[in-house]
Amino acid sequence: MECWIFSAECGPALFDHRLMDEIKENATQLRKTQAPIALRSLQTAITAYVEDMNIRLQAGLAVRETPTSFEVHELEKDTLLSLSLTGENNIYYTQLVKRRNEMESGTIYVRASLNGAPTILFSDFPRTNVEHARKPLRRLRICEF
Repeated sequence: MECWIFSAECGPALFDHRLMDEIKENATQLRKTQAPIALRSLQTAITAYVEDMNIRLQAGLAVRETPTSFEVHELEKDTLLSLSLTGENNIYYTQLVKRRNEMESGTIYVRASLNGAPTILFSDFPRTNVEHARKPLRRLRICEF
């Protein structure tokens, strides 16, 4: 199917829907491989954080994992944080906010990249889809003292 579009810079141009479908398929394939990488990156960072908290504060936290998820627990108590891959290759999280005794949940969106390094985005952070590739631990509060 052919479609003409108009651009202020380029004038009229032929738009090929097949090309757009191919781009969408490539992005879907990239996300299938990169979403687990993003989850493992978060797991590595959070595990290091938990180990540090256990050493410095004797927090008594443990990380449990499966192939598509991981959780942070107080030893023999409640789950504080849970992250898992969704069917859409994003990451779903739930966290217990102890100060308010409330559960919060949301989706961490995985943006695929051609260079192999996915980016994670929190849709409910102060601005829509703000990139948080460097400091995700501040967003996912394991403990609030």
